[in-house]
Amino acid sequence: MGENLIANIESSRDPEPSDPPVAAPTISASFSVKPRYRTAGAALPGKSSADPTRLNGYVAQSRTSNSEMEAELSSVKNAWSSFTGSCSWVRIESTTFLTGFQELLDENRQDAEWIDGVAAAFEAAGGGKLSNRVLDLTQSPEKPLPEAELLNALEELKENEIVAFFAANPSAKHRLQDIDPATVHSWWQRMNPAKGSDSRFSAQQQLLLDAFPEVMGNLEGVAYGARDYANRRALTAELKNVRAEIEELRAGGSNTEKLETQLRALENVEKSLRNPQNSESRFLISLTQDQPPLAAVSIGDLDTASKVSYAAPGMGTDTTGMMGWTNAAQNLHRLLPRGSAVVAWIGYETPPVPEVMNLDLGVLDSDRAVAGGNRLAATLRGLTATRGESMPQLDIVAHSYGTTTAAVSLTLPGAKVDNFITLGSAGLPDNITRADHLQATHVYSGHARDRMAIDPESGDEWAWVGRDFSANHHVNPMLPDFGGQPFGVDTGGDAGDPVVGHDPLIVGGGGYFDERTESLANIARIIGGDTDLLTNYVPLGPTNLQEGMRESVKVR
Repeated sequence: MGENLIANIESSRDPEPSDPPVAAPTISASFSVKPRYRTAGAALPGKSSADPTRLNGYVAQSRTSNSEMEAELSSVKNAWSSFTGSCSWVRIESTTFLTGFQELLDENRQDAEWIDGVAAAFEAAGGGKLSNRVLDLTQSPEKPLPEAELLNALEELKENEIVAFFAANPSAKHRLQDIDPATVHSWWQRMNPAKGSDSRFSAQQQLLLDAFPEVMGNLEGVAYGARDYANRRALTAELKNVRAEIEELRAGGSNTEKLETQLRALENVEKSLRNPQNSESRFLISLTQDQPPLAAVSIGDLDTASKVSYAAPGMGTDTTGMMGWTNAAQNLHRLLPRGSAVVAWIGYETPPVPEVMNLDLGVLDSDRAVAGGNRLAATLRGLTATRGESMPQLDIVAHSYGTTTAAVSLTLPGAKVDNFITLGSAGLPDNITRADHLQATHVYSGHARDRMAIDPESGDEWAWVGRDFSANHHVNPMLPDFGGQPFGVDTGGDAGDPVVGHDPLIVGGGGYFDERTESLANIARIIGGDTDLLTNYVPLGPTNLQEGMRESVKVR
């Protein structure tokens, strides 16, 4: 027993280092994964078949197993961290086992994603067989199909194969929108009918327009006549679907308010396509699936027009009022030279008019202007790409908050216009302090006298509110320091009817786009190149209410 006690005492002492020193052990733990090549055998002609139900079962099991392995990897990482923290004296060489483990999980995940896409392709095709090429075009989100391969696939595949392709690659439709419009235009032109053909579209173009109108109708770079054809088909189909859905919900006693708003917008777009007597044809050049949809109606042919003007609207404008904005564009078009086109563009979500029951003050910040400006810039780049060497004169006529939006677009790459015309501006973004900050050759501005909404006299009752009370768009393009050219809108007399309020169209006349107004005549002179005929901006004096308020302040 005494010997044991002595042994315990000796073991409790700090032992003397060994001589010679004992080398610390070396640890090496390596593991790597060979990348997997996922293919159905596209190098070989032929087709493959599969049961999508079984494929989906495999995907579910694979993802479950991978989740379990991820938990194991977490445990291994914790154990390794604990070991290296407590045994820092151990020499460590190659330790690729953790990254290798993660690579294994990544490969497993990509397997599941690929098979998931393959299953979706077979489901969309209704089972049966699919060409090996279609299956090999299925990609994981981490490795999207290159642009050239995406366009080549749409150029060559059959309808059922493209349906299967989009089902397997749900992001492909959105990725098309990100492709440079010039690339899209070259691709579309490549598919044109052979010279001497009487056909409007080639067989492949017809297939794409008929089967995927909601994609082709909004794809910048595709010819505008083709987009009009596709969007009209999409509009007809959507009207039918929404009406049927409303009937079904009504039969079940469900609320149909949102769908009725959607229907009202779609019907408004449909009505806006009707040509007034003796006017140029109208084209539906964009129609989205938003609620309500965004849309653009061109009065005149954008594929051939010598002058193109985009009319950008302000607050409270959406496609439930498409007829009104198209009427405003039509009023301008009537005054322009033959061969011109004016686009009633409701291509962004405008801020609503603030109301007691809907106190949305989005009109006082630039968030929607930034989003809308990006969309408008993309639209302008699309026209540039589509028209190429036959590029027309390009102008923007913007009203109210639309001036804020359009100004944003004219600071973005590839968005340049000949004339930027602002009407009743709610203020340009604070970073745009001079006209030369915009990619516009000329900047013109028209603005009626500021007045309060309760003032019975004429004037613009809302634009000044947007500028003065906004968070970040205070810039008034009418001011001399800005460097633009103001023009008259409320001179009166022989100059034309004065603008009496903020709206583009006013019952009884006097809106910025109303017929016989000084405002509309000056816009047409700018676009038509008759700027020497512009009426000068002469500020209209204060209203009686404004005078009374000033006198009241003096008395105090």
